[in-house]
Amino acid sequence: MAADAKGQSWAILAASEMGKGVWLKAQLAATRPDRLVIWDTNDEYQKAARQVATFAELLQAIQAPRFAVRYVPKGKTAKSLRAEFETWCTLVYIAAGATIVVEELADVTAPSYAPPAWRKLNTRGRHHQGLTLYWCSQSPAFVDKASMGNATHMHVGYLGEPAHRKAAAAHMGCKAEHIDALTQGQYIEYDKARKVRTMGAVSIPGVCKARQPAPFNP
Repeated sequence: MAADAKGQSWAILAASEMGKGVWLKAQLAATRPDRLVIWDTNDEYQKAARQVATFAELLQAIQAPRFAVRYVPKGKTAKSLRAEFETWCTLVYIAAGATIVVEELADVTAPSYAPPAWRKLNTRGRHHQGLTLYWCSQSPAFVDKASMGNATHMHVGYLGEPAHRKAAAAHMGCKAEHIDALTQGQYIEYDKARKVRTMGAVSIPGVCKARQPAPFNP
């Protein structure tokens, strides 16, 4: 893969049940990436990819021309989970041109810390390997600052905690109050390169259809 392949890094941020998973699964279904690998923290992407149980299986799978695989982490402590994530990131870096999904990044990073292999994946991986990353969190204030800063796109639904709203808003050029005003299923998206904000909504199964928000007006 040539350098400067212009991959993307999407920060997908919202409280539980606010629609970020619905949006992401719809995005994957619509784009149908030829190469897809998922860090499936909550074991919820059964329809998008087949599960691999070991890193050996993962490594073998991602060397194929086409694949859609997910890995459910086994770590029970913060230390073991971070070590497992570091190994996972090291392996999937080689999957040039792939779409990479990471569920709940706050489980494996901290505001002042990110595993070195994750930093490489989210910087050099995009530029040298052409990776498209979708990383998710309910708690953006707890995510490493480098990931927030390196995101090329922000997709933000309602966040209940003021600190999380403030953290997301700081990287979108808007106010925390705009995030606080969102209802279930609504979101704001921000393209950092173009400095463009848009609004949209998804319908959540079992919930009344989300009301389409008015155009964004900071």
